[in-house]
Amino acid sequence: MDLEVRHLKVVCAIADAGSITKAAAALGASQPTLTAQLRRIERLLGGALFVRSRKGASPTALGEFVLARARSVLPSIESIQRESALHTGSTQARRPLRYVATPGPLAVGLVRELQELFPGALPTLRTEANMSTAAGLVASGQQDLAAVVEYVRSFAPGLPSGLRSATVAVEPVFVLLPATHPLAGRAAVGLAELADVEWTLPASLGNGLFESFSAACAEAGFTATVRHEAEAAAARELIADGQAVGLGQATFRGTPGVVPRPLEGMPLRVRHLLLWHGEGALAAHAPAVAARAERVYAAAVRRSPHYLDWLADHPVPAA
Repeated sequence: MDLEVRHLKVVCAIADAGSITKAAAALGASQPTLTAQLRRIERLLGGALFVRSRKGASPTALGEFVLARARSVLPSIESIQRESALHTGSTQARRPLRYVATPGPLAVGLVRELQELFPGALPTLRTEANMSTAAGLVASGQQDLAAVVEYVRSFAPGLPSGLRSATVAVEPVFVLLPATHPLAGRAAVGLAELADVEWTLPASLGNGLFESFSAACAEAGFTATVRHEAEAAAARELIADGQAVGLGQATFRGTPGVVPRPLEGMPLRVRHLLLWHGEGALAAHAPAVAARAERVYAAAVRRSPHYLDWLADHPVPAA
């Protein structure tokens, strides 16, 4: 019998559980079956790996050696298995590629790109309005990739431990006006000109919106009146009905009754980010994924005439 990956997993499971009985339950095996398997592994390696007592099972010196090597080797083997599954074209047991996105131009468009890039994977989309939640899902391994939108600011908090990021694009924030608003006919609007309006903003999204907006309004000499906290669809209805003014991404898709206008001086900017875990299955493919995301973003820009008009007279915002 040769030493196999499953044998190393058994040894680690017993050490982690602290007893053969608990390890058997965790592995879905019976205690006698796991005991017999451990004995075969010990015969193969030439000595006892655990000392059993009333308190459970503790590793011997040989067991500690095998555990150290196993814990070093297993992550690499599992990474190879995950990455191979992304590229195989087999329709059997296609690996889900779990993708979470906050509302923005990358959310839906990137799904098709991921499918083309990884033909052996099955991309699944989860929408999550809160950026902090989306980042946490990737950091904890519950999702493989995130596309998020955050407000650019000097006081931005760091990402959760283990996450890596790539900036796909930075764009100015536009004000969303009712079509009947007196400023809707202007090419651009100063933020100070909106000191007396009532605003609709989404509830806290963990992306720096409220902090950035409050700071920008303070610099413009006023404190904004945020009357409504509404998600995107309801906010657009409020704006179209003339009841409020809002904020939108430059790649905002046209909505009847809502007029997007750039803010003079670009007091607010958003950054479109990709997030992945540094030790996840996508880590080695991050440049290719980022290139696909840039393609999706460019297509969104082409669908936004108001942003194309702005870009014709302004440089692309810096990160």
